[in-house]
Amino acid sequence: MRIRLVFGLLASLLLMPSALAMPQVRVRIYAVKDVYEFKMGGTTLRSIWFLLGAQPDTVESSNLHLRRSGAMVQGNTDGTWRSADSIRVEADQPVATEGPSGQRRSYPGGFTLAPLGATELLVVNRVPLEDYVAGVVNAELGKYLGRELWRAQATVARTWWAANRRKYAPLGYQVSDDVRSQVYHGWPADSTRRFNLIEAAFSTEGLLLYRADTNAFVETLFHANSGGELMPAAWYFKPSAHLVNKPDSFSLDCPQTYWVKRIPSADWIRFFAQTWSVSSTNESLRQAVFSIEQDSRREFLEWNGNKIRFRLLRERFGLRSSWFSTELEGNEVLLHGRGNGHGIGLSQEGAWRMSQLGYGFRSILEHYYPGARLSDLQHSGL
Repeated sequence: MRIRLVFGLLASLLLMPSALAMPQVRVRIYAVKDVYEFKMGGTTLRSIWFLLGAQPDTVESSNLHLRRSGAMVQGNTDGTWRSADSIRVEADQPVATEGPSGQRRSYPGGFTLAPLGATELLVVNRVPLEDYVAGVVNAELGKYLGRELWRAQATVARTWWAANRRKYAPLGYQVSDDVRSQVYHGWPADSTRRFNLIEAAFSTEGLLLYRADTNAFVETLFHANSGGELMPAAWYFKPSAHLVNKPDSFSLDCPQTYWVKRIPSADWIRFFAQTWSVSSTNESLRQAVFSIEQDSRREFLEWNGNKIRFRLLRERFGLRSSWFSTELEGNEVLLHGRGNGHGIGLSQEGAWRMSQLGYGFRSILEHYYPGARLSDLQHSGL
């Protein structure tokens, strides 16, 4: 009975009427993988085969195996391979797929497949916006649960897509499924989790974060944990009135608040010596870089008229964040750090803590994007 109820509620959410025409998202899946073959099944598939000089041909099947062959896409539905310039696939239910290295995922919406480069397939998932948002929340938040947390992340994900939807338009899609855009791996297999994700998306349907004084979108950056203090956007990107330096006590005492890393002291001092063209035995330099103190976030490390951004040190040494202090311990430099990620915008662990304390998604968004205006799609021009 419970299983029937969950699937009934899921179906009602998927079929509920909307006052707004829902945009379609074109997301390249397996964007960081080499895709040579792709399999689909699990529901009735309607594939439309396009071939130059011929009328499109529609085939209905329960499965479809695709691969690259020369300059063409080849598909197999009944044991026979046939070629096309591109193939469009439609389905009324989520599609079970198998991608590179046998990875199995379930995707809502349809697909477009075309040649990519000399040997690969371009696989684009065409998915209604709110279904895409539900998938992003699932992938980006992972184990962190909470309706208001998910609703906040849904609004952030939707706004990010709206602001960046033309990022890859010349390549035939809007966004990728990896960290260059937002992580998106379709829908989870667990039906209860899937229902809750879709509910979080549809309960905030169409809501976007706008700048206070214009109809421009807020750049809804987010990260894992701020360490207790948010970084202003200007330290990494361009300035924003809604991405500012401020305390974030909600991110304290979370799993990713603190970190420690050891680096060979010779590697550490060599980097600064080479960067600033000075001897690695310079005692003043050694004192400066082996005893860094950041009680609060700083943009630059400065020494003797030289300076370097802490974010560059993070990138060079693969650190969790740019907020750290150092001490020399034997032949190693010990880094005591705070936070995980760039520290700009929404802290996912901080938002999770806020939701556990009873804050609603609007309060979460106001804390992390102060002064931003929440409105719907009809004001966006999408």
